[in-house]
Amino acid sequence: MSIWNNIISTINGELPEFQTLDEGIDYTMTHLGTYSKGLNDEYYVDNRWLEVRDDVNFQEHILHVFQEDGTYLRILEGDINSGTWEENVGGLIVKYADKHELYECIFLNEDFFILQKHGDQSIRGQRKYFFMVREGFGRGYDWTELLELMFKVYRSNMLYFIFLIFVVLAVVISLVFSFA
Repeated sequence: MSIWNNIISTINGELPEFQTLDEGIDYTMTHLGTYSKGLNDEYYVDNRWLEVRDDVNFQEHILHVFQEDGTYLRILEGDINSGTWEENVGGLIVKYADKHELYECIFLNEDFFILQKHGDQSIRGQRKYFFMVREGFGRGYDWTELLELMFKVYRSNMLYFIFLIFVVLAVVISLVFSFA
């Protein structure tokens, strides 16, 4: 996509319609990837992360908590199960229910936490992404609305960038004409 297409789509503020959450994350990450924090920024530690899926049959309220001491809590409708987590081998290892899974951070900021299980999960018929949103921020939204909110991060940064370019151009033009 050219820079002009990015500018036009940013000004229009339109996010395409997606059939799946995975498809929407794939699209938004082409724009948002550079705005992600890393796992070392620890936005995810000691926060309550609400799991989001695009499955209409998924009605459970599942929270995930990564405590500073390495305890992992999975809270399903108030019932707590625990495990452990650690940052290792370039990702996040979650040990829960006799499983040890390696996730890579795809996107992280104050409100969104997206992980991808290592390997190609689509071959196994599994979800590609593990999409979570800070509970207080994301409650009451469906996955399409959350993608739109997440895309606003990109849109606001792009609008700032566009504004900055116009200011610099205006200054350069005024300097050129003032010396002419």
